Amino acid sequence: MKRMGLLLVALALCAGSTVMAYNPYAPNPFAAIERHSWEYTYARDLTKAGLTGADMSKFSPAYELSRVELRDMIATALQNRARATTVQQKEIDKLAEEYADDLTYTDKANTVTKEEPAGIPFDWRQGTNDSNTKVSD
Repeated sequence: MKRMGLLLVALALCAGSTVMAYNPYAPNPFAAIERHSWEYTYARDLTKAGLTGADMSKFSPAYELSRVELRDMIATALQNRARATTVQQKEIDKLAEEYADDLTYTDKANTVTKEEPAGIPFDWRQGTNDSNTKVSD
């Protein structure tokens, strides 16, 4: 009887730990964007203007635009922000704010940040005038 009780407790702990690992509120990166949402409308408008780097076939009724694809489109739009009108820039900013967490997972978004000076390069031969001489202590 004790074995059966231990088995049930172990089974309950295993089942409980897998349930707690699931986060139902985390966005699915491969979920389709709803066609009537403001994100979809903004992305379609920016694509028509040529700012997202995608073609209009992504917005056909037969195609389901995923969250990952929209993230890449936003990253490209951020790179092309200087070419956008004021209204389009506001749309890009709102999309970037909404998808800020997703944009951290793309290389395109990292090029948008301001470049900082690289600093002074490290010279491994510091203190020498010739490559044949030793560095004095």
